Amino acid sequence: MTTDGEKATAVPASITSIQNANWHGRIPIQLSIAPTSLSSPNKPRSIHRMVSRMTYLHLGLFDEIMHLYEYAPSSIMAGTGNGKKQMMVVREEPPDSPPKQEQQGNNESDDANNHNNKEEAAEQQQGENTSQSNQAESSYQNNDKNNDQRIEQSSSSTPTTTPPFPECWFEDEESGLPLRWQLFVGVLYDLMKGRLIANNAGSPCNQFRNLPWKIRIHFTLYPTDQLLPLDITVPPQQQHETGEAMSTTKNNNASQQAQINTLIGRMYRNSLKQALFLQYGSSKVAMSITKNNHEKMWDAVVQSNYDAYHQVNNDLQVGVMAAPINNKLSLTDDLTDTDEKHNKALPQLVPVRILLNDKPAIQKPTLPQKKTISEYLKQRPTEILQDDAVMYVSPYTTLGDVLVSCLPDLFKVDDDAPDCNAHYSIQGVKPSLTTTIVDLWRSLCHPDHFLYVIVATQ
Repeated sequence: MTTDGEKATAVPASITSIQNANWHGRIPIQLSIAPTSLSSPNKPRSIHRMVSRMTYLHLGLFDEIMHLYEYAPSSIMAGTGNGKKQMMVVREEPPDSPPKQEQQGNNESDDANNHNNKEEAAEQQQGENTSQSNQAESSYQNNDKNNDQRIEQSSSSTPTTTPPFPECWFEDEESGLPLRWQLFVGVLYDLMKGRLIANNAGSPCNQFRNLPWKIRIHFTLYPTDQLLPLDITVPPQQQHETGEAMSTTKNNNASQQAQINTLIGRMYRNSLKQALFLQYGSSKVAMSITKNNHEKMWDAVVQSNYDAYHQVNNDLQVGVMAAPINNKLSLTDDLTDTDEKHNKALPQLVPVRILLNDKPAIQKPTLPQKKTISEYLKQRPTEILQDDAVMYVSPYTTLGDVLVSCLPDLFKVDDDAPDCNAHYSIQGVKPSLTTTIVDLWRSLCHPDHFLYVIVATQ
């Protein structure tokens, strides 16, 4: 309720509420196997799955990967990136009967022959002492028992090798471009959607026509000249598991999931450490994260659990609990205590990555402020914003400032919109170019603390 003379004001959404909404975002994906990866003419049905924007394809589609992998050939030709091909076994067939059984059969045959020989010798030596015959029989039984125990121990200690995670890669069906496994699902989808919008510039474009997102999975001809290699290494403790621990498909899948988690988790932690270094200006915070907190954050990414992620991230990300910044300050305003608090809650550098089409990411560490607020209020500003004949100045770095600095051919200083052939977005939305980069980073960054700005052109 508002009384006379009062104006109804909209309560701005908190940073954590926006983060929570992003973490709950899902993308419908239709996954199918590429014809070149089939081992039979019978193609399996496509699989539909809702995948979180904040995870990775190999993690969000792990069960689907292992299901479609059953239709791939046991040995395939893998590309090496230099135009050559090499044979690579990606799925091992069940091993033949262990040779220990054959050895046991031979031992039993030899024991039978020895027994027959003993009986013939006993008949020829009927006059020998009965106690000597009993002693020989007892010795034979002990030797036979020891042989059986040795064979049983040797068979039980036979190592079984854990099968490696299949070297697979994903492809966008519409464009035919390989999808970079080290990027989050939301980033990959926004790149694809941006290309679609940019190519349909000037004409109506239904943004939902590309849903579900159609993706192909390949188990052959890995494009090492376009994608980072899946450097899967089996942990030493999994290379020679004994007993029945690794004898079932369920346990094998759990081990393979651990392999891909280790690879992508290592990439994620390295990216997070880079972002923390930029925020604090040193590696002290990144190096002080405990192993338990690292595991909590990574498990939250794998399970797309924002509540678990926020428990750790609350103490890591600079200013995540601060109020949004007021980007418009009047030239007649004085420096307030609130502004001082904003300054203390600002990172030293904002971790920003700009992705233009399918090119490598442009890493752009960005100062949160062009100049301090006091400096801006003491001098005539170089950039003036007009609103109802009141003059305002923006001391904070905006999204437009970053894009103009990195992509001056596509974004102009005086324009609030980019070139008509370019489309930009962050987390699937298109914010104003006058929005402060700090607010965007706090609200829309990915779990590795980088703000991914997607730019697509024709």
